[in-house]
Amino acid sequence: MYSQLIYFIVALMLFSIQQPGHKASFPPLPTFLAAMGIVLLYTSLCRAAFRRLLFAAWQDAPRSALSYRYHRMQSRLSIVALGVFALLVYFLNIKFYLQLIPGFQKFLTLSETSGLAIYLLLLGIMWFFSYPVYRHITRSELGITEFMKGQFSLQAAILFPWFFLSGLLDLSEFVEATSFLKSDSGQGVSLLIILLTFILFAPFFIVRLWGCRPLPQSPLRKELEDFIHAHRFKIGNFLHWPLLGGEMPTAGIMGILPRLRYILITRGLISLLSIDELKAVVAHEMGHVRRHHLLFYLLFFLSYSVMLYSLSDLLLLALFRSDAFLRWALKDDAIHLTLFSAVYSIPILVLMVVYFRYIFGFFLRNSERRADLYAMQLLGHPFTLITSLQKIAVQSGHIEDLPSWHHFSIRQRVEFHLRSHEDPTLITRHHRKLYGMAALLFTTMAAITFGAGHVEDSSLVKNWRAELQVEVLTEEILRKPENPEFYAAYGGALLEKGRIAEAETVLLKAMEKSPRNPTVLNNLAWLYATSPPPHFNPARALELALAAVALEPAPHALDTLAEAYHVTGHHREALQTIERALAADPENKAYFQGQREKFLRALESSQKTKAE
Repeated sequence: MYSQLIYFIVALMLFSIQQPGHKASFPPLPTFLAAMGIVLLYTSLCRAAFRRLLFAAWQDAPRSALSYRYHRMQSRLSIVALGVFALLVYFLNIKFYLQLIPGFQKFLTLSETSGLAIYLLLLGIMWFFSYPVYRHITRSELGITEFMKGQFSLQAAILFPWFFLSGLLDLSEFVEATSFLKSDSGQGVSLLIILLTFILFAPFFIVRLWGCRPLPQSPLRKELEDFIHAHRFKIGNFLHWPLLGGEMPTAGIMGILPRLRYILITRGLISLLSIDELKAVVAHEMGHVRRHHLLFYLLFFLSYSVMLYSLSDLLLLALFRSDAFLRWALKDDAIHLTLFSAVYSIPILVLMVVYFRYIFGFFLRNSERRADLYAMQLLGHPFTLITSLQKIAVQSGHIEDLPSWHHFSIRQRVEFHLRSHEDPTLITRHHRKLYGMAALLFTTMAAITFGAGHVEDSSLVKNWRAELQVEVLTEEILRKPENPEFYAAYGGALLEKGRIAEAETVLLKAMEKSPRNPTVLNNLAWLYATSPPPHFNPARALELALAAVALEPAPHALDTLAEAYHVTGHHREALQTIERALAADPENKAYFQGQREKFLRALESSQKTKAE
């Protein structure tokens, strides 16, 4: 499940980053035929791969070796499916044609669901051809329809968090947000509240999506209920988990709130294990809650999101230092935009894979081990947990040594149980190691995030950003010389670079084209209010700033007007105006308060001079 989650994240990122442009890469019919050809090649690959495994099964290959090859093949073909998906999106630019779907460009959920549907189709092809091998390894009597339904049902639960969040983001477009909610801080707080709400209440919906049903009243259920009650552990219910028809011998737990916390057990596990072994499995699931693993995992995802957000602008700015990359970004054709999207996505994908596959994987494996240790300490011995693991390994095709990036192998788990039972100091050392590594990781990520913020505010990066803005606007003016907005922005960028004379020329030209454009008026007013002689013209600055605010009383325009009042000696009006700007834009509170203090000092000094 964890592997598939990463694959879906990669697929979503590949799809969302790609820019289709305003022209298709190929005409509709060649695009369709090429897409069908690529999918058919992938289908042939899946069919051939699993036929080889099935032939090995007919040759009486050991189930352990066959199981290992089966799981490895599924992982490899899932990655190949990502490659096929990338070909369809980046090379054939099918996203251009998907834009024809009504609402595709407006609703995030609809657009990205279209991309995920294509990737799910590729996975469905793989699952279809994997079924005979799965049935041979597990001795399953599950039909192909139930098998495919179970696979898609499992993926639906993995995708449920994304669907929930993207759906809320789409709905938020129809809600009039306050100025705080529009700010970065407000959006961050809103997202955190949404995530916590989801984490708390999603289990109620997911178990119903899976079709889980309460375990019937029986001596087994009574034993399990008495077991958790004896250890003061509360859950909403014990549920039958119909994963792949319920045959897969596994269990799980989900939920933080006691009434919305569920322990899921498949029919296959119940029929395989004794009551004492099932208690050991339940104790393991209890360990995940008692060790706060769900909140621990949430912190991992939030930390990664914050770090990526802090680095994304710097990454893009660094790439724009390359003339070739900048030219690709400014082109309007699909080929150059695809090159731009591909280059930009590579470092983000590498960072994501390294973080989740290796760093997060390390903590997942060791958190599973902590849950094992909790069960061992709760029971007073590891033996029923060991026998349950061994039975699961045999039933699943002798997978004792099957490698996994998110679990230690069953053999490794069993051996650690035995060593820890003989030497309890291993338990303490394991906890210390995990706490120490977590502290190191989060400290490092905090340092990276904090450092990225400081770098982004540095004069060097601000200078890079201004240079980039000048280059981009120069290109846009050449393409659309009649657009006054580009001239206004170009003049502002030149002013920020200190090229005052050039900025004045450009802004005056923009004013000729559009004399009532608030951006042009505001930028020219700022130039006259803040530039040294011979460009310093306070009276003209005030005239232009008043006109700009009359057209559009935005916070930045109010700031310019306040500055114009200040340089013309109207300090009280400057103070009143900057208060309006501060009320309208609390996100820039520090800057506006600095302006307010400057105007207040000027007013006090003026009043003192008059009094003397």
